[in-house]
Amino acid sequence: MGQRMVRFLCLTGFLVIGSLALAQDFSADVFSSKQSNNGDDGKLYSTKDKIRWEFQERSSKMGRVAIVVDEAQGKSFALLEQQHMYMDSGQWMTKSTPMVTRFWHVQDVNDACPQWKKIAEQWKTDVNWGSCTRVGSDTVNGRSTVKYEGVNKKGERTYYWVDTNLKCVIKTDSAGSGGMELRNIKEAPQPASLFSIPAGYTKFDMGAMMPQR
Repeated sequence: MGQRMVRFLCLTGFLVIGSLALAQDFSADVFSSKQSNNGDDGKLYSTKDKIRWEFQERSSKMGRVAIVVDEAQGKSFALLEQQHMYMDSGQWMTKSTPMVTRFWHVQDVNDACPQWKKIAEQWKTDVNWGSCTRVGSDTVNGRSTVKYEGVNKKGERTYYWVDTNLKCVIKTDSAGSGGMELRNIKEAPQPASLFSIPAGYTKFDMGAMMPQR
């Protein structure tokens, strides 16, 4: 599952972490544009400084999984719905893996490049930084966005669309590796229960996932 989370983050392109930028409450469907989509599609819920991403693991033993990130508290965990278990970040996420909410949320919709560049420097990922350019206004599925172009030192281009109302990235497109897109966005208050560990869940036990002899 750790590899799944890393792959999802790679779809978004920049490995960035920034200051908290409050976004509107909303839910959306996640779609991967990779031809070899390996189950990256899912459901996304966002409420200010928290985010929840649900997806179906390829392994039938794992079943449905939800990743929850609480940026304000600096915490994250994964919920294994089929097993009624949870995993804290130390069990599934490496120390260098960026928090997904800190990528989505953009402080200045019309000038996001300085924020992304500063954070890339903080995370020592600026070695591959080439350029970042605001392309202009665009519309994605009827929503107003600002489009950006990122070019790494290899000349590879990735495009990002930042929703002007939600203040977060809702679409990415990278030549050769595809991207992701949020669709069916619904702005509405999200239940607090989505971002907490349900009653009755126990901490993940690797032994419980091993075949019984």
